[in-house]
Amino acid sequence: MSGPGRTTLDAIDCALLDECRVGRLATASVEAEPHVIPVCYAVLDPRTIVFAIDDKPKASGRILRRLRNLMETEQFALVVDRWDEDWGRLAYVLMEGLRVPIEGPDRSLAAVQALRARYPQYVEMGLDASVHQVVELRIRSVRRWGRIRAPQ
Repeated sequence: MSGPGRTTLDAIDCALLDECRVGRLATASVEAEPHVIPVCYAVLDPRTIVFAIDDKPKASGRILRRLRNLMETEQFALVVDRWDEDWGRLAYVLMEGLRVPIEGPDRSLAAVQALRARYPQYVEMGLDASVHQVVELRIRSVRRWGRIRAPQ
C-alpha cells in the first residue's frame, strides 16, 4: 500500500494496470458536475496514461462529455481496480492529474502503438492517430491499495 505523494507509477502499480483491462475515468465540468466512464488505457511512461476516442458507437454531432470536461478543467481521476469474490484479492490504483496536449506526431504514434499492443480490437479497428483523437493524461498523484504481486 502507499500513501499520497507519489507522482509516478512504479512496477507494482504497473502490474495491476497490466492485469486489468478497463479503468474508470472521472472528470468534472467547470460547474463541478461529475462524469465517470469506462476507458481502455495504456501506460506510456511512469507519469503518463493515454486513451483514444475510437470507433465504438457514440452520439454524433457533439463533443463527448469526457473530452469537454478535460478541455474545460483539464483535471481527471482514473481508477483501475481488481474485483474478486475473495475480498483478499481486491486491489486498486488511483491516479489523479491533468490532461496535457500530445506534443508531436511521434508521441501520438507511441500512444497508438501502446494502445494497439494492449488491445487487439484496436488493431482490427485500425486505430490511427491521424484519424482518432488520442488523449494524454499526466499523473500528479498515485495511490494504491490491496495486494498486488510485484512483477517477476
